[in-house]
Amino acid sequence: MADAKYIRRAHISDIGEIYEVIRENPTEVLPRSYQDILRNFDRFVVYDDGSIKGVISYQVMPVFDIENPDFAVEIVSLSVRRAEHGKGIGRVLLLSMIDIIKAMDPHRIIVLTFYPDFFAKFGFVETSKEKLYQKIYQGCLNCTKYRSPLTCPEVAMELVLK
Repeated sequence: MADAKYIRRAHISDIGEIYEVIRENPTEVLPRSYQDILRNFDRFVVYDDGSIKGVISYQVMPVFDIENPDFAVEIVSLSVRRAEHGKGIGRVLLLSMIDIIKAMDPHRIIVLTFYPDFFAKFGFVETSKEKLYQKIYQGCLNCTKYRSPLTCPEVAMELVLK
């Protein structure tokens, strides 16, 4: 079973392996360019027991209403090498990322996923995509996989912190 002692923040030298881990799961995780990972490597956490077996990252959502802000952070790019599925790596990566995000003091953590049962184990609940305007604005409008954010088969979930 996976051990949290192998969790660490990403190093710049990990970018190539992060890129490859994400590419191993093209139907479950939106692809990210090498340059995007390079620009955001400091937001990644990796599971490294001698080689990188899994990755996870976050992005801060934009705030549209300054008078009544909704501070949300999205978990993105949770990906585990196929040969390592079922060993608990995703669990320890997610728990580590939740701790990192909680330290930022947001109102909620959001995720769009094909695996809602997995995230439900950690307190995430299904929510309407219409409530995630920040996410739709930030990334969904530029998605090349689906015609519309509202017809995308991913399930919107949130972990409300405040």
